[in-house]
Amino acid sequence: MRAVMKRVLCAWVIAAGLLPLTVGAEPRPDPYDSGTDDFVDTRRSLRDRDWTQALAHLETISRQNPEVIDRSEYHNLMGYTLRHLGPDRLDKAISHYQEALRIDPTHIQAREYLGQAYLTMNRIDLAQEQLKRIEATCLSQTCEPWQSLNQAILARQGRH
Repeated sequence: MRAVMKRVLCAWVIAAGLLPLTVGAEPRPDPYDSGTDDFVDTRRSLRDRDWTQALAHLETISRQNPEVIDRSEYHNLMGYTLRHLGPDRLDKAISHYQEALRIDPTHIQAREYLGQAYLTMNRIDLAQEQLKRIEATCLSQTCEPWQSLNQAILARQGRH
């Protein structure tokens, strides 16, 4: 019983954002990486910058394997794809990034891409919030997602 209560308390503290999310954070595959998971064809299309085909792959995967929608990487790739399909899909892309982060708050790639989406909306404040969360997860400013989002923020501010 005590162990269960401890886990519940830890989960609440993490969910509330009161602790940096570093323990158990696993590295995420690059969206263009060929990988060996369910998303090989999607990543191939992303590498080719064929956003429409990537979307078709993701939709097919979710129809054939409905439980994939419970995976953070599905939502990260869906958000990434939708964001690149144009500004009219940005709200939906953000929803997917947020779902990826609800499933796995340590998904720093989804945080980076959410920050990039906020920059597209000219919401530098929200992008900076994601940058802080990435830094807390990485425990530094040296991880690639932090550097990439930081450069994008600086460029948007005209300070690159």
